[in-house]
Amino acid sequence: MNNYPMMYDGPPVFAFDGSTVPALPTTLDQVNPQYFNQIAAFVARHKGRLASITGLVLYDTLRVDAGVLPLQDFTFFQNAIGQQQGLLVAGTQYAKQDIDVHPWIGNGGGQLARGYEALIWSIGIQVHLPSSLDESVQTAGKTINLPLDPGAITAEAATDPIKMGNVMRAYQESLNFTFFINQTNFESGPLWRFPAGPYGVSGFASMCSAATAPAFAVTDGYANNGFGWSWQMPVMRHLPELTKFGIKLQIQNAFTTANVGTARIVVTLEGIGIQPVTG
Repeated sequence: MNNYPMMYDGPPVFAFDGSTVPALPTTLDQVNPQYFNQIAAFVARHKGRLASITGLVLYDTLRVDAGVLPLQDFTFFQNAIGQQQGLLVAGTQYAKQDIDVHPWIGNGGGQLARGYEALIWSIGIQVHLPSSLDESVQTAGKTINLPLDPGAITAEAATDPIKMGNVMRAYQESLNFTFFINQTNFESGPLWRFPAGPYGVSGFASMCSAATAPAFAVTDGYANNGFGWSWQMPVMRHLPELTKFGIKLQIQNAFTTANVGTARIVVTLEGIGIQPVTG
């Protein structure tokens, strides 16, 4: 399914019998309570459910600290907000926040919460990789490994710029990803198979300066996994509530990031979300 650009249908023309509400509601805020029994009877009669539809991008984040990447597996979407997760290399634990993982991931991890489901049409994998080292990063708490002082061009040292093209190639060649639901594997392949899509930063931006050492070093830049388009599935994948799913990362080449600073790997699953109607 190609959703760029995407055409939308007009508002539904359905209504409840005898109701003055012209269409099915998105929330129950403006629905007269006298209609609640009628709504319940309508839904039961048609063997359906009353739900809200929303555009959805499920996301999960792995923080990569400096060091040698371990030859091990990691599975995205297994830890919910508030649960513990470790830095990839050192394993230092931190509590995940909204900036790390989508809130629809249930408290048990590895599944959508009760009452939530999704139809997924694309997979994207971002690698957040700047061309220069942060001056400093957070060292404790929920924000460990995230930037503390991103730095300034005038403060660049000779050892700060990195060869981000080489580092990106190492990530693309060394990491393999597999999307699964329950015990069935679906899309699989190296990092390069799943471009980052429209989210975050894509492409390269650089700035050169003779005021830094070495002269004319690239001191500001950004590389991501691909340009603009996420990988489109041949058919939409249904993620029911309370059903195990995830994307397994296999590290198959233990290259070192000791001299290239921290990075983030973000997996996105884009599609349509179905959630309970609230009022």
